[in-house]
Amino acid sequence: MTEFYIILAVCLAIFLNQSSRIGRAIGTLTAALALVMIAYSILIANFDGTFAAIPTDAELGDRIKPFVLNAQAGVASLAALFLLWATYRQGKRHVTDPLPLRNTDTHFGRVSRYAHWIIGVLILILVPMGLFVSILAPDHPARPAFLATHQMLGLTVLLLVACRMLWLLQSPAPLMRADIQPLQRKLAKATHLALYGIMLGFPVTGVLLTVWDGNPLEVFGWSLSDRFTPNSQLAESAAILHNLVLPAVFYLAVAAHLGAVTVHHFAERRLLDVRRMLR
Repeated sequence: MTEFYIILAVCLAIFLNQSSRIGRAIGTLTAALALVMIAYSILIANFDGTFAAIPTDAELGDRIKPFVLNAQAGVASLAALFLLWATYRQGKRHVTDPLPLRNTDTHFGRVSRYAHWIIGVLILILVPMGLFVSILAPDHPARPAFLATHQMLGLTVLLLVACRMLWLLQSPAPLMRADIQPLQRKLAKATHLALYGIMLGFPVTGVLLTVWDGNPLEVFGWSLSDRFTPNSQLAESAAILHNLVLPAVFYLAVAAHLGAVTVHHFAERRLLDVRRMLR
């Protein structure tokens, strides 16, 4: 399962940044189908007893998780419809400009774009998967596989984010447009800092939660659990960050990020802004 999601993310990153209009259309359509798959998986959980198995006396945070997941399924469905329209548009749009490896003053290069989309796709998979795993009973037969996939994808994101930050030191990000208002600049910087905090915070707190809770965690055969002493208080703190604080920041930051992109592209008609990270 882990390999499938990583391959999916890599393929999407490559196809979405192809100069070929057919390649970009295939990538956009694949993204739409992936969102449909996520929405369908959540929908099925409403009828197969997964959500119904949550105890009625469970904590409020656990009882609202089905609502949060269903809301994500709704957003994913709407996004899939938008991507179906975008597939048609990509199939008609010609792109001839070469895509350099490094970032320029106005656009992100190939390395940054691939990293952006691979990390983005994996996080959009990880968040609903994490909620789904937390709903499953400890003895549920599917829980170990989902949990192992969630952990490995999280560690993959951590590694990719570290590599991306090192790359940005060698190839700085493009400059912001000169006509952007000071308040918009501050909001953009705050949103990007929040997104980086999420990308680093989710996997780090997930690792600490696992090992401090006394659960085994291996990374490519290297046991991290042997290097940590179980600590229930620290595990509880990590759980609050991983399960409550970071998801709240995630939803706010992603909404702000996508909202800004939508306003710039459709309302202000700054069509070149989105091309900084997407062909």
